[in-house]
Parts: sequence; C-alpha cells; structure tokens
Amino acid sequence: MYALDLNPDIGAEGRVLFLRAQEHPALEHFRSRLTCQQTWKPRAAQLEAAAYRVEREAQGKFPLVIVLPDPQRDLAVADLARAYDHLADGGVLMAAQHNDAGAKKTEQHLKEAAGAVETLSKHHSRAFWTVKEAGKPWREDVLDTWRQRGAMRRVMEGKWWSQPGLFSWDRVDVGSALLVKHLPKDLRGHAADLGCGWGFLSAHLLRECPDIDSIDLYDADGDAFEPIRRNLGIIPTRVKTRPLWRDVTAGIETARYDVIVTNPPFHDGKTTDPTIGLRFLAAAAAGLKPNGQLWLVANRQLPYENFLGEAFEHRETLVEQNGFKVMHAKGPRVQALMKEPRGGKRRPR
Repeated sequence: MYALDLNPDIGAEGRVLFLRAQEHPALEHFRSRLTCQQTWKPRAAQLEAAAYRVEREAQGKFPLVIVLPDPQRDLAVADLARAYDHLADGGVLMAAQHNDAGAKKTEQHLKEAAGAVETLSKHHSRAFWTVKEAGKPWREDVLDTWRQRGAMRRVMEGKWWSQPGLFSWDRVDVGSALLVKHLPKDLRGHAADLGCGWGFLSAHLLRECPDIDSIDLYDADGDAFEPIRRNLGIIPTRVKTRPLWRDVTAGIETARYDVIVTNPPFHDGKTTDPTIGLRFLAAAAAGLKPNGQLWLVANRQLPYENFLGEAFEHRETLVEQNGFKVMHAKGPRVQALMKEPRGGKRRPR
C-alpha cells in the first residue's frame, strides 16, 4: 500500500484484483472496484466481515492486479503466473513480500518473465511491479513452468491427487499413517474429518469402515477440495461426503457426529499458535453426539491429555510411536466445553 501511495497513477481507475488478499484499512480506497481472491478461510472471513467481495477463484481481466505471493516457492511463482493471467493489456502487476519470505528471489523471478521491474523496499519488505505492455510479450515458457509448479497433480506413484501448499501434500504424513492403523473397522454413523487436507483419513474411512453413513470434510484451505473430490470419487461407496470450507477453530456443526477423526494442526504458516490444536479438540467435542468418539493423532509432546480428560468421560492413549501418539476419547462432557481451552508450549508438526 505504501508503494501505491507513492505511485497514485497505478490503479487510479478500473477494477482491481487482490490475490491472496488480506484485510487492510487502505483497501477502502478500492472498495467499489475491488475483488479479493483468498482460499484460506480465516482471512477470507476477515475480508467478508469488512464487506469486501471475496472469491475463491477470480474471473476476468483487471487493469491492476496486486498479489501477496505465498512463501512456498512453487506457489510463489504460480501466484505470479496467475496474476499475469488476470492482467489486462496495459495493466500493472504489483507484488509484495517480506524479505524473510524470499522477496528478493520472487522479484528476480518476475524479472525473468517480464523484463523490467520497478521496486521499493520498506518495512523489511519489498514491493515490485511491472506493466503488461503491447509489443513486449512476457516469456510464455517461464510462465507455463510456473503454472505447472503450483498445479494440482498426481503424487505418490499416481495413487493420489494433491497440490503444493496443502499439508504433507506429496506424501502420507507419518502421524496420519499411524492413526489409520489403529482406527477400528466397526466405526459407524455420521463422521467428520477435521483438517482433512487432500482426504487421506476420509478415504480410509470409506474403504475400511462399511457402517459409516456420511463424512463431512472440514478444511480452511479451499485448494483442498478438488483433490478431495478426485481422491474420494474413485472409491465405490454409498457414503455421502460433504466438503466444507470452514475454519474449524471457529466451530463446527454441534452434536451431529458419531465419529470424528483428526490430525490437528497447531501452527499458522510458520507461526506456532499453541491454541489451534486445542481449539480443534474443543470443536470436535462440541460436534459429537453424547456417545460420540474422537480419534486423533498428535505430536507426542503436545499436552492434549488434560483437556481431553476434562472434555470427555473417557480418554486413552493407544500408542506412542515415531514421535506421535494416537488417542481415543468418548462421551463429550457438555459443561467442560464452556471453558476456554488452555494452551501450553508445543512444537510445530
């Protein structure tokens, strides 16, 4: 926004697209002509609460496209290619990134495709921008490579669909693999998968638990749902599945589920937040029926036992292996759910 203030002619007229948008007071300047694209539900919810137009997938061309590239390198260049694809002829593409997230490298990538780039350093960050000029084509070979780097693809010898940016996107997480080894096959009724990612745990329920009637798949990352659709769609089953773009820490449907499975996160990007995992467990307890069961896997150092002991009639640790523990809890106590989950020190997964 500082770079735009110093260059008031940029984006003075016409529609504006903000990729990986975050809420900021300065966006008010563009309110009537701004489209925000955001696949991460907590940030999308902040934008929606501020009454901005939010889309998971943007459409059309824009005279100004601004983007906050993802710190993950494959996604960062894919974000630049996506910004270009939405850029009108004569339009300006402007990106900004923190220095610690690789701003200089991302700027160099943009130069590789576009040629001349203007830049501004401020607040330990870098803003850089360029114009899509007629007669000066960008390097389409570079752009195509970037698109492919961020695209959904088959992984693990073609067995699964996934996409860079999702948790454990190109391999089965060790914790999730341990959890499915201890899930009983007689689980039944309505199930939920909290923080479902590309659908590994739900796929196991579909294949191995014939008495499951339905599965709701919750994830805050909107990019998870096309891989989920493909991964679950090939499994012959009568079970109804429902992907839900939700922030689990803000709560889920209450008293609906007979079974909940989860490998809960406890960090936001690179920032460790010791309450996220506990809020997942609180949401699970609130979402279960009186005799419902919670099955989870967690890093062995995470102090979940105390909360589970307060929130459920029964809880046990089934196994500790390879730095993880598999836990089972049953019978949520409604009165315990009124308490704020207590945090503690924990290590990122």
